Amino acid sequence: RNVKTLNVKWLRSQIGLVSQEPVLFATTIFENIAAGGNGISRDQVVAAAKLANAHNFIMTLPEQYDTLVGEKGVSLSGGQKQRVAIARAIVREPKILVLDEATSALDAESERVVQAALNDLMDKTRMTTLVIAHRLSTIRKADKIVVVNAGHVVEEGNHDQLVVIEDGIYRKLYTIQEEKAQEEAEAATTSVETNDEDSQPGLARRLSSRSAFEGEACLKNFEMESHADEPTSKFTIFDAIAFSRPERKTFIVGIIASGIMGCALPLSAVLISELVAVMTTKYTEYQNSHEEATLDDLKHDVMVYGLCYIAGAIVVFVSTFVQNFAFKYMAEKLTSRLRNIHFTALCRQNIGFFDEKKNATGALTADLSTSATKVALISGDSQGRVVQVIFTFAAALVVSFAFGSWLLTLVMLAVFPFLIMGQAARGKHMKTAGGLSDELSDVGAQASEALSNIRTVASLGLEKSLTGKLSDLLEEPLARGRREAHVNGLALGFGSFVLFAAYALAFWYGGKLVDDGDISFKELMRTLMAIMMSAQGIGMASTFVADSDHALKAGKSIVALHDREPPIDSFDEKGLRPALLEGTIEFKNVSFRYPTRPEITVLKNYNLTIEAGQTVAFCGPSGGGKSTGVSLIERFYDPIEGQVLLDGVDTKELNLNWLRSQIGLVGQEPTLFIGTIAENIAYGLTEKPTQQEIEEAAKMANAHGFITKFPDGYDTQVEPKHLAAGRSHKCSGLGE
Repeated sequence: RNVKTLNVKWLRSQIGLVSQEPVLFATTIFENIAAGGNGISRDQVVAAAKLANAHNFIMTLPEQYDTLVGEKGVSLSGGQKQRVAIARAIVREPKILVLDEATSALDAESERVVQAALNDLMDKTRMTTLVIAHRLSTIRKADKIVVVNAGHVVEEGNHDQLVVIEDGIYRKLYTIQEEKAQEEAEAATTSVETNDEDSQPGLARRLSSRSAFEGEACLKNFEMESHADEPTSKFTIFDAIAFSRPERKTFIVGIIASGIMGCALPLSAVLISELVAVMTTKYTEYQNSHEEATLDDLKHDVMVYGLCYIAGAIVVFVSTFVQNFAFKYMAEKLTSRLRNIHFTALCRQNIGFFDEKKNATGALTADLSTSATKVALISGDSQGRVVQVIFTFAAALVVSFAFGSWLLTLVMLAVFPFLIMGQAARGKHMKTAGGLSDELSDVGAQASEALSNIRTVASLGLEKSLTGKLSDLLEEPLARGRREAHVNGLALGFGSFVLFAAYALAFWYGGKLVDDGDISFKELMRTLMAIMMSAQGIGMASTFVADSDHALKAGKSIVALHDREPPIDSFDEKGLRPALLEGTIEFKNVSFRYPTRPEITVLKNYNLTIEAGQTVAFCGPSGGGKSTGVSLIERFYDPIEGQVLLDGVDTKELNLNWLRSQIGLVGQEPTLFIGTIAENIAYGLTEKPTQQEIEEAAKMANAHGFITKFPDGYDTQVEPKHLAAGRSHKCSGLGE
C-alpha cells in the first residue's frame, strides 16, 4: 500500500525511531520513556529500560525514574540520553524499528549490551528493522545490507556477499574500518587513559559560542534556584528616560508637539463655545428683528470660526505627526538599545546561569523579545500622552478661570477626585491584567519545546497529548482572565458612571447659574467644554499607569541581568595571554560539584597530567565522567578545590577568551548556526579567514567533497536540522 493512503497517526504509531541526536523532553525519565506509547505502565517502562541497558544507571539516581532530565535532556550524558530514547522506542512495541546511528553515543560495552538486546528483541518479535550506520560492525548481522551512494542503491546483500565483491564500496569501507580498528587497538596500550570513577555524572553541556559538547550527567535538581548571586536592581521612569538620552533633541521636539496637542483641545472648546454662543445670539436677534443683515453677520461669523477651525486642524495634523514620529522613533531606538544590552548581558553569563530551570531557553528568548518593548512603552507614546494631558489640564484651567465661570470651575474641580478614582480603577485593572504574561511563560516554554522538536513529536504521535498539556497549562490563565473580565466590567462601569455623573452635575449647576444670571451662556459653554476635554485627558493618563508598571518590572529584570557579575566572565579582558602555548594540561587535586547539585561530588582529588603533543583518550561507561575535565579546561565551570593548569599556569589566571581560542572542541552533538557553510567554519576565529584557508580546513575534515557538490558550494545556507549528523560534525570543528 502507498503510505500516502494510510492514516498518518496510525502509520507513525507502528514505527519506533531512534535518531543519532536523541531528543528528550523537559520532564521525568519515566514520562520520557512512557511517551513512546499510550497507557504505558511503570512495569512496561522498567522492562524497556532494562532492554536498553538504562535501568541500572537510572536506579543510581536520587529520584530514579522520577528524575527530571532538564531542557533537551541536558542533565544526562549523551549515552544516557540515547539509552532512554531507545527505551522509548522499544516500549511502544513497534512493527517497524528505525535505528539511525542509534548506538553511536554509547561506550563499547553499552553498545554491545544494547545491540544484543535489540537483536534479541528483533528475533523474538520479527519486527522490520532499518539500521542506518557508518560503523559496519553494527550492521554486520543484518539480513540485508543496502549500500546507498549519491541517492542510488549501488549494492545489496548480506555481509558475506558484499565483502567478496571486487572494488565494491562496502568491501572498501569494511577494509578501511578493520584496519583502523586494528591501529586503534595497538595504540590503545599507550594512549588510553581509563577513567573508573563511580561518581554521579554531571551537567556540562551548554554552549560556548563555537560549539556544544557532551556534558556530564550530574543530574540537576531543577527545583533548586539560587538567587544569591543576583543583585537587587532598581529601575525607575527616570532611568528609562536616561536610556533615551541620545535622542534628547527628538524628545524636546516631541514635547513641544505634545504641548501644542494638549492646548488644542481646550482652545477647540473655546472656538466651539464661541461659535455656539454667536449662533444662538444672532439667531435670537434675527427671530426678533427679521433683519437680513443679522443673517449675513451670522454667516460671516460662521465662516471666520470655520476657517479658524481649519487652521487649527492643520496645526493639529502637523503636531500629531511630529509627536508620533518623535516618540515612536525614541521608542524604537530605546527598544534596540535595551535589547542589545539584554542580549549582551545574556551572552556574558556563565554556563551555570543557564543550568537553572528558570533560565530555560524558551523563557529567556521570550523575555528578550518582550522586555525591551515593554520599557519602550513609557518612553514613546505614553510619555507623549502624559505631556499632552498636563498641557490639556493646564490650558483647561486657564480657559475656565479666565474666560469661563470660576464658580462652575471650582465645583468641577471638587468632582475631579471622583473622576480620578474612576480612571484609577480602570488603570489598576489594566495593570493587574498584564500579570497574565508571567503566567503564560510556562505555556511559551512548553510550546517552544514542542515546536523545536516537532520531528520527534510527530514520530511519537504526541501532537494531541502535547496539545492537551498546553490546554491544562492555560486553565489557570483562563480562570484568571475570567475573573479579570468581571473586575474590568465593574471598573469600566464605575469610571463611566462617575464621568457622566460629573457631566450631569456640571449641566445642572451651570444651568442654575445661567438661570440666576450669574454667568452667560457663552461662559457656561467655555467652562463645560474645557473641563470635559480635560476629563478625557485623565482617561488617557490612566493607561500610562498600567504601561509604567509593566515597563518598570521589565526594566528591572534587564538591569538586574546587566548588573549580575558572573563568576566566570567571558567579557573580562583581564588575565594572562601567553605568547607561546605548548599545551601541557594538568589536573591537580581537583574536586568538583555542579552548582545546581552541590550535594554530589563529581570529581574528588582528581589528578592527571597530559603532556604537550600527546593524544589522550578518556573511556569508560557512558555517564561515567569522561567529559567533566573538558568543561573544566574550557572553564565552563571552575573546580571547588584544586587547580587546572595549562603549561603550569592556573586557567583562572588566563584571559578567558584567549584560553578558549586555543581549544578546538567538536561535541558529540554538533551545533551549526543559521548561515552559510563558510560562515559556520569561520565562526570563533578572531580574524576572518581567507576562502583558501576555509577550504583547506574542510579538506582536512573530509568535508570539502560533499560541500562542493552543493549548488552554492561554501555559500550554501545551512539549516542544521536538514544537514546529516556526520556532515554537521565535519563542519562544526573546522573553525577551531
